[in-house]
Formats: sequence, C-alpha cells, structure tokens
Amino acid sequence: MMIGNANLKFNFSEKALDWVKKEGNVLTVDLFESATKCCVGSVQELQVRLKEPSNPARYSFYHHDGIHIFIEKSLVFKNNQIDFQLSKIPFFKGITVSGLKRF
Repeated sequence: MMIGNANLKFNFSEKALDWVKKEGNVLTVDLFESATKCCVGSVQELQVRLKEPSNPARYSFYHHDGIHIFIEKSLVFKNNQIDFQLSKIPFFKGITVSGLKRF
C-alpha cells in the first residue's frame, strides 16, 4: 500500500531492516531544523522516529517489506531513493537516513 510518490524507492541495509522489524515495524521520517541560526542559516537534518506521526496528514504513507513508513510530504530525495542504515555509534542503536535532495 502506498499513499504518496509512487516512484520513491526504499533501500534498507539488512541490519536496519531487521532492527526496525524488531522495534515495531513503524518509521516516521521528517525534517529537523535547528532553532539556532548562524551565518549560513539553520541546520536541517532528517530525523527518524520509531512511531507514527502525531499529524498523519502531513505525511505520505508507504508499506515496504512489512514496515509502515511515514515520510513528510515536503521532502524530496535524490533519484527518488531513500537509504536507511543502522547507526554505527557504539552503544546507541538507531536508524540513519540519507538521500535528501538539498538543492
């Protein structure tokens, strides 16, 4: 099932896919913008949460390999692909996302 960009491709590392399934099969991806601005503007990064969004109307919904994925509608990805990896920070597991088209 998909409600959003039909051409968006999801690329999960095997470890990321296994971990998300173990943690409840739900991902929300949206833009985090720092409140502090400097000479080059605010910092914008993708953030991933392992729960459904509080305002689902702002998100496109996808179902991929048993996972419910909510992507903020304003986000555009390079080559219509979003990549998910398991974080490599010791003692902290989480999902990192890449592929945001910035310019």
